[in-house]
Amino acid sequence: MHALPRSVLFSGLTTMVALLAGTSALAQGQPYGGGYAPPPAYAPPPGYAAQPGYYPPPAYYPPPGYNRRPMPGYHEHDGFYMRLFTGFGYLSASDTYQGSTETFSGTGVTFGAAFGGVIAPNLVLYGEFLGIVVTDPTYELTGQTSQTLSGLDATLVGFGPGVAYYLEPLNLYFSGTLTFSQLWLSESQSSGGTNNSSDLTNLGIGTNLMIGKEWWISSDWGIGVAGQLHVASMKVKDIDARMTATAFSLLFSATYN
Repeated sequence: MHALPRSVLFSGLTTMVALLAGTSALAQGQPYGGGYAPPPAYAPPPGYAAQPGYYPPPAYYPPPGYNRRPMPGYHEHDGFYMRLFTGFGYLSASDTYQGSTETFSGTGVTFGAAFGGVIAPNLVLYGEFLGIVVTDPTYELTGQTSQTLSGLDATLVGFGPGVAYYLEPLNLYFSGTLTFSQLWLSESQSSGGTNNSSDLTNLGIGTNLMIGKEWWISSDWGIGVAGQLHVASMKVKDIDARMTATAFSLLFSATYN
């Protein structure tokens, strides 16, 4: 046999070395030609589980002045409704019988409460109880000098269904109640008597109108001020006459809604 030329042997050895180098690089995860390849991304160890309640940090922080969206029901009129109020008022109640007019009047304490629920956006349906108590009222009779009924209270009360509507975002409301009202005299607690009472009228029909402004102090509570007008017409007991009562009040309120 003839020996291969030296140039052919050298060319073959060069090719084999190149193939071996490429095979080694691929086995080590490097691209052919000896280029550098980055290591694989980090992976948690087998069986690792995130701890309960753990949340990863946000990808970015919100800009200054950013506010999250309020939770549903925050500073909104929805669900159960309760309004409590008290204040000071002026009461005047009079009737005319056989040409003579008698009047009971004076300043006193007003109170009341309303309970209900929201039936539409900012519209409330409720039941209300309210009253005004005048201690030592003034009594006047036509043609006679007025006198103070010391030791007595004149009390006007009313109860019935009503509605209220809030104007937003002012949180200003208007409300109206159909009242079943009654007026009576009773011995005042300060007189130390037995607290006997006498109904001046039968149960009659009236209305209670309010306008008020409230300020939120928590998610569901608001405090405010209001003006109230309570008007009622009632039959006087034992005589054929009707008594008309009017009460004006300035109130402070606390409302849950």
